[in-house]
Amino acid sequence: MADLEITVRYKSSLAKAGLIGVVACMPVWGILAPLFLFIGLFSAIISEFTRREILAHPLTYVGPWLGLLLLIALGVKAVLNLADNRIVVSKLGIEFPFFLANTYGLRRKFSWAAIHKARLHTAPDRSELVLYTTDGFPVYLNVACMAPNELEQLLVGLDVWATHCEKDPELELLQDELQKGSDQKLLPSYTSMWDDELSRRFSSTAYVPLEPGHHLQNGRLKILSQVSFGGLSAVYLCQKNEQELVVLKEAVVPGDGSGEIKSKALELFEREAHILMKLDHPKIMKVLDHFVDSERHYLLLEYHNGQDLKQFVRHNGPPSEEKVCSWALEIASILEYLHGQELPIIHRDLTPDNLVLGTDGAIAMIDFGAANEFVGKATGTLVGKQSFIAPEQFRGKATTQSDLYALGCTLHFLLTGAEPVPLSVSHPRKINPAVSPRMDALVASLTAMNVEDRVSSATQLKALIVPEAAVSIN
Repeated sequence: MADLEITVRYKSSLAKAGLIGVVACMPVWGILAPLFLFIGLFSAIISEFTRREILAHPLTYVGPWLGLLLLIALGVKAVLNLADNRIVVSKLGIEFPFFLANTYGLRRKFSWAAIHKARLHTAPDRSELVLYTTDGFPVYLNVACMAPNELEQLLVGLDVWATHCEKDPELELLQDELQKGSDQKLLPSYTSMWDDELSRRFSSTAYVPLEPGHHLQNGRLKILSQVSFGGLSAVYLCQKNEQELVVLKEAVVPGDGSGEIKSKALELFEREAHILMKLDHPKIMKVLDHFVDSERHYLLLEYHNGQDLKQFVRHNGPPSEEKVCSWALEIASILEYLHGQELPIIHRDLTPDNLVLGTDGAIAMIDFGAANEFVGKATGTLVGKQSFIAPEQFRGKATTQSDLYALGCTLHFLLTGAEPVPLSVSHPRKINPAVSPRMDALVASLTAMNVEDRVSSATQLKALIVPEAAVSIN
């Protein structure tokens, strides 16, 4: 896709006053100066006496002419610079107007790598967004000089592209307030921005997956087939001790990662693996073990025979809304169990292909995002499915409501057979008119961009699906 650019108009009263002043002086630099220059040049051409004088004393006449030319050029340049009040934001960096740039126009463009910190400075009379650059000259942006919707887009641009920039919590609070009052018509432009960056972050990084017949743990595990793979992770169907079928989930850390990052990521992986191994729920595939083999990190999970919901929809088309509601209740009950742990467990990868329909018609959860989070911490990238990731999870701040967002995206897929647009509010009724307004509103509430506007918990979701709270489903 074409590179996306955001244009933010910065309406500075100082720049406006300067522009008025320059325009007010236009009779001098725009009329009198060109007139005098024309008269002087014309006289030099037609007057032999003047021409001889020029040859005898060049500075006598050339100096004033150059002064007039400089005055005209400065006037035109001042008008152009003061009238251009655009802040241009793209994935390549940010460009400021002349009157905002460091050293007043000597450096106007900065790559995102050159901006290391962003903070909101609040004073009694004004609030400023301060961007600290690597050359030591901060750029101050008066919040009041930007329209709220354009300021919001600027902050989203910082979120998406300035990945190494340290941001103050006050900026997130400001962004949340702006998003609450934002026009829903702006969402497509936000989605384009997010989607562009998601495509970059989710780009596949080549590595060699294990082939069928490969053995691990001194022959105890044998790879039977590749279930799925991409980026830096893979899922395999394995045979344990030449008898039991199990599932193996792999996560790979590239060799060029720093030792400190690898160590922290491994610590996270092991911690989550231990937590997952303690889970005991009939509809959650058990994590049996975790281990390292040839610098690859694995989770070993029990095998659950059945067809995942993505396959089901691909083969049979969207099921009835009644069936989707029944499945939603089951999934909500599973999330209620996970989120209700002493330390709430966030799944992070709730999608139709991680939910299996058993032979008894019940839903089971077969995978966790622990390995994905592990790879993300180690490599600075996201590994997962773009269409199901909540905005706050994209920013590295997943919450239990991020799982509810993913569930809303899953319901959209089940009701329509189409994956939702990444990082947007989903309305399945727009694709499938048979979806009831009530169900459409529920999915929209689950996929709200702001966490505060989203369904707050799996328990609340169950009550919304069935007003009686459907307490019979465990």
